[in-house]
Amino acid sequence: MTTLSTSSAPAPERAGGLTLSPVPASRPPLVGTAQAPLQRSTDRVGSAWTPRTHRDSGRGTVDRAQQELRREEERHVRSLARIVALACVEAELGLRPARQLSTWLDLPTYGKMLRRAELAQRVRPSGPAEAAAAPTALGARVCPSGEDVYEASATVQMPDRAKAIALRIERHRRRWRVTALELG
Repeated sequence: MTTLSTSSAPAPERAGGLTLSPVPASRPPLVGTAQAPLQRSTDRVGSAWTPRTHRDSGRGTVDRAQQELRREEERHVRSLARIVALACVEAELGLRPARQLSTWLDLPTYGKMLRRAELAQRVRPSGPAEAAAAPTALGARVCPSGEDVYEASATVQMPDRAKAIALRIERHRRRWRVTALELG
């Protein structure tokens, strides 16, 4: 009786009592069967048990680290903008000495803020400032404007209204300083 072989695989070889079957490089696709959707995709490189690697896995890690540093820097600048805006409004209201702003402001901006605080003191009634009238910082937004330069805006809530402050913050000798300030 003759059997017809429908398989295209070569016949197994016998070597020293062992039967060796050649392993095909890839399985033929299952076409026209109920199992067709479950077949493995042959366009993927690598087998199922090898970890996937990204094409630029070394560069991707560096990019992610740089992005995280940039986000951390933006958080720091946003916090600084909020603190400086609140301190400037407090100095203008007479709740804080204006000389405390010298740490955060560059010289021309500091001079401008001193003049503004002095003018506000002349106009303000001579009575003590109320503790209930203390302003609070609502928040700040920052936007990178160049290498080591950020433009920021902050909002400070006063008892009767909200006040907007625009700032330009630049890095100078590893420190952030406000180089321009506009109080609304």
